[in-house]
Amino acid sequence: MRGRDPVSRLGLIAGRGRLPLLAARGLAAAGVSVRAVAFEGLCDPELEGAVDRIHWHRLGQLDAAAESLRAMEVDELVVAGAVPKQALFDGSARVELDASAKRLLGSIDRWDDGTLLRAIASWLERKGFRVARQDEAFATLVAREGDFSGREPSAEELFDVEIGRRALARIGAAGIGQCVVVRRGCVVAVEAVEGTDATIRRAGELAGPGAVVVKGARAGQDRRFDLPAVGPGTIAAMALAGARCLAIEAGVTLILDRESARDAADRAGIAWTAFPSDRVGS
Repeated sequence: MRGRDPVSRLGLIAGRGRLPLLAARGLAAAGVSVRAVAFEGLCDPELEGAVDRIHWHRLGQLDAAAESLRAMEVDELVVAGAVPKQALFDGSARVELDASAKRLLGSIDRWDDGTLLRAIASWLERKGFRVARQDEAFATLVAREGDFSGREPSAEELFDVEIGRRALARIGAAGIGQCVVVRRGCVVAVEAVEGTDATIRRAGELAGPGAVVVKGARAGQDRRFDLPAVGPGTIAAMALAGARCLAIEAGVTLILDRESARDAADRAGIAWTAFPSDRVGS
């Protein structure tokens, strides 16, 4: 991992999406033995072929997950992938809270992403694990400043990017989301629990084609988890909605399937750029 001696063995707590699989492949290519805890009905089954060892659990089984990590001789771990908060609200059958999970949820008064993830990280650390930063563990996926697609943003699009950056700073400080969509200087959609792709689709329904999507980290983002991420799915959602420009925060945003995403952006005529970060991570 960047900035420190590499570890030969790393635990991976894997959620939904492509990030756990791509991260596992990247770590394995760097000579790291990856041992994963994955959640039934949530994680990509393909992850099993990308890691050295894997234990599957129901979402909410904290004690069993910790025991699996110990059995796989893991001291340091990284968290990757989304956990749909809707599952906690609607009592999804995929969630089976054990006593530790119930106590943890009962000990916090907010279920926003930052509060939930910090509580889980603190619980893991009390169990003796070190939780690594995503931007260090997944350094090869982190966006660097500059343009990624063949078309540069227009002056009008860059104006909307600045509007989006200011709006993003405000909603991020409130713990609301990591993405806003802007058209002609007007914020038309703000991400909440539904995720980036759904936010983009809603923006297309509300404002039509020509919007700018801006994505970045929350103020005071804890870089151990939940860094913003984009990939081919983001570009596909933008193409369907008619969005014309994607602007992401450099240094903190993870890019999944970079080549495929860039090719898709070029085919759709989407300008894609990474703006400099003016925030310091935790």
